[in-house]
Amino acid sequence: MNYSDRICLLSLLAAPLAACQSAGYMSSVALTGAESRQHVVEAISEGVTEQGMARDEFASAGRMLASIQTASEVAAAELYSEYLDQIDLCARRVERFDGQIEVLQIGADQLFVDWEAELEQFTSEAIREQSSRRLEAARSGFALLHDELTGVHGQMVASLFTHKDYALYFNHNLAGSSRELLGSENSRFRATMATMSKDCKVVEADARTFNERLSGSPEVAPEPSRGPTPDAPESKQ
Repeated sequence: MNYSDRICLLSLLAAPLAACQSAGYMSSVALTGAESRQHVVEAISEGVTEQGMARDEFASAGRMLASIQTASEVAAAELYSEYLDQIDLCARRVERFDGQIEVLQIGADQLFVDWEAELEQFTSEAIREQSSRRLEAARSGFALLHDELTGVHGQMVASLFTHKDYALYFNHNLAGSSRELLGSENSRFRATMATMSKDCKVVEADARTFNERLSGSPEVAPEPSRGPTPDAPESKQ
C-alpha cells in the first residue's frame, strides 16, 4: 500500500469519529434514567404530601365525632351536618392519595425500564454489575415503600367505612343515651386511628430515606421501621 492509499484509508476511518465528535459523542447514548429518577423522587414527595393531607382530614373528622358524642342534642344535630361534610372531604383526599400512588407506580416502572436499557450500553462488566446491583436495590426499596403507602391507603378506606357507620347510627340516634352506648366502638376506633398516624410517620421517614439513597447513596432499600401492622378490618359494603 503506497503513501497516498494509506492517507485515503486513514481519512475513511477518521470520518465516523469526526461525525460523532461534531454531533456529540454521547448523543447516541440513552441517558433518560436520570430524568425518570427525578420524576419518581417528586412523585414520592407528592404521595407523602397527599397522605399527610388525608391524615389531617381524618383527624378533623375524629374530633368532630368526639364532639358530637359530648354535645347537647341541639348542638349535636348541627355538628352532625358538619361531620357529614367532613367525611366527604376525607373521601376526596383518599381518592387523590390513591391517584398519586398510581402515578408513582407508573413513574417507577418507567425508571426501571430506562435503567435496564442503560445496563445494555456498558462496556465494563464491573461497572455494569455495580449499576445492576443498585437497580435491584432500588426495586426492593420501592416495593417496600409502595407496600407501606398502599397499606396506609387501605387503613384510610377502612376508616371511611367506619365513619359511614357512625353517620348512619347518628342519623337516628343523636339522643345522649344512644350516644353513650358507643364506648367500646369509640375505643376501637381511636386505636385504629393511632395506628394509622404511626404508620404515616413510618412512610414519611422511609420515603425520605429512599429518595436520599436513590439520588446516589450506596444502598437504596430502606430498612423497615417497624413490624407489620395488623390487617385493617375488612371493609363493609
